Amino acid sequence: MRRIVARPALLVVVLAVVVASCTGDDGAAESTTSAPEDSGATTTTSAPVTTEATTTTSSTSTTTTTTEPTSPTLAVQGDTNETVEAIQFLLNCNGYGELTLDGVFGPATLAAVEAAQAGLGLAVDGRVKEDTMAALSRSCADQRRLDGESEDTITIVGNATADDPEVFPIALLANSTMAATITRGVGAEVTVKGADGEEIDPAAESTWQIEATGDYVIEVAPNAGVVTFTLAVIVTPGEPDTGDWILETDGLSYRGTKLSHGDDAATVIEQIFEFFGHGIRGALDEFDTDWYTVTDPGDMGLRGIFIENFAFLFFGPDPNNPDRPETFVRHRYEGPSVDAEGDPRPRDYATTAEGITVGDTLLDLKAAYGDGVSSGSNSEEHYYRYSDSGGELCFYFDTDEEPDDFSPIVEIASECRSG
Repeated sequence: MRRIVARPALLVVVLAVVVASCTGDDGAAESTTSAPEDSGATTTTSAPVTTEATTTTSSTSTTTTTTEPTSPTLAVQGDTNETVEAIQFLLNCNGYGELTLDGVFGPATLAAVEAAQAGLGLAVDGRVKEDTMAALSRSCADQRRLDGESEDTITIVGNATADDPEVFPIALLANSTMAATITRGVGAEVTVKGADGEEIDPAAESTWQIEATGDYVIEVAPNAGVVTFTLAVIVTPGEPDTGDWILETDGLSYRGTKLSHGDDAATVIEQIFEFFGHGIRGALDEFDTDWYTVTDPGDMGLRGIFIENFAFLFFGPDPNNPDRPETFVRHRYEGPSVDAEGDPRPRDYATTAEGITVGDTLLDLKAAYGDGVSSGSNSEEHYYRYSDSGGELCFYFDTDEEPDDFSPIVEIASECRSG
């Protein structure tokens, strides 16, 4: 918007200077002028007065040059906020910097802004105006992923047109509630879609109920024109559906009873058979215990049991360490089977604490863990690894190729196989 300095205001400034010089006062007369319109502040200065425009004051003449801004200013050096963070993302996306997305407008961000303005053919002044942000947004193809399990309000700034909405992917657990509200940006509207692109109707104004675990997208666009907006997202994560058995990195639990790696083997084995309800372990017509002992002196002593598609492994005494106690060290799950009565176990009989089980897909896994899982492989199989301070879980896929989002999980193990 063009700004014009009114003549009466200039006369007042000149008179103030003349009066100060005539009185011989050692201190300059103080005057108050309004800061530039886009700064939203009032600044008190000592005469001679200098505004954002170039002003030259002498005892005989005053010359004022006003530069017309191309659009409202959104951020300047020294600012710290979500708008600066959005600018940093866009600058990185367009190759003008490798900035940390910390929302701090420092020297590195200033240099990147000036480089972007020069590259985009805009006035190089280091002030981020809406035209700078809009140009960067139109040329950026990347999407900013939001944290679907954050307990804090996520505030994000963007710029969109009707033909080029801002798209924010977000992984959400089943039974989550998400509120997405525009707090700045007249005319901007929010749409939520599933991974299949189908729009999801809000359960209430600006609120969506998420029924299934998966990847979703939040789209923001105006009905017309260009808009810089602020979006506030609040997610109340749903409690994932979990089974009787909870697979953990450091063991597993059955209805609240924890069997931890390192526990005494005899106690764990006794509980396993009690929990499964099979009675005595010798009833091979009900299940195959598949006990075995390794006697090779080069190997550690171990034995295992395989029951209802669960595998449990125990380390014990070996020729080199005959006094070592036998302990529970590893577990694996390949899917549900039937109980002692021959009735099918439910599909989610055994899950992780996040509700992931055999039969779920890689997309389900990513939605539950996000960046917490990473891909890996050995010479024969592919897996995704989840690690924490207790150990790891490995999710295997029945495919010779790198699994895609819809590849099903066929096994969950507490150790990744090396080959």
